Amino acid sequence: MPRRGRRGYPTAILIGLDLQAAYFWTIYSESAKFYKILQRSSDDEKSLYQFHEEIVETIRALLYESFTGIIVTSEDRMQYSKRFLDHISKRHRWLPKRVTVKVLAGKATTASEVTQLIKAHKLQETVADATEETGVKLLEQIEKALDKGEILYTINELNYAINSNKKPVTIMITEEFNQRNQTSRRFQRVIQVSKNKGAVVVVLKKTNPVSPRLEQLGGFACVITH
Repeated sequence: MPRRGRRGYPTAILIGLDLQAAYFWTIYSESAKFYKILQRSSDDEKSLYQFHEEIVETIRALLYESFTGIIVTSEDRMQYSKRFLDHISKRHRWLPKRVTVKVLAGKATTASEVTQLIKAHKLQETVADATEETGVKLLEQIEKALDKGEILYTINELNYAINSNKKPVTIMITEEFNQRNQTSRRFQRVIQVSKNKGAVVVVLKKTNPVSPRLEQLGGFACVITH
């Protein structure tokens, strides 16, 4: 089974596809959790379209938790992943702009199959790639905000901002900063309120290429709108 116990912070949404269903798993820094199954009603094109729309709506709801990647997996010889990505590119172009979408060959319909992906390090490597790509996108957003003066550097500044009805847009945190503040109720509350307001919150490992720049900013940076 995927590891239980401590959950860690959100990293990716894993979606296993086959002919009958989509199997959702939420991947965290220290665990993998089963989330839900979406069944496909029939084999016709109209049913497939609706099935893909239901997958997107499930993803949309989960993005609230600030996952940094979407990993779509199915067997190599099948076209399930490709057809879903084609649907996204035609109908939901906002999604790849918000989060990185990756395809992984394999199966993720049962806990044992997810465990095999983890043991083979396939899942971790794909999640790391997705987080890196998302981090680069968000860092570009932070650099632009620096030029405009629309950035905060501390939890206290963010707390003041959200109490003044300013909207946090993007929050990037190093893993070390996140660990140091895990026991802080203010930190947990401010981050949760920011998520409730629609902010994207990303935690980055030290090995992520984006981390050195974020460390220069104190390990924490938040883009706001007035």
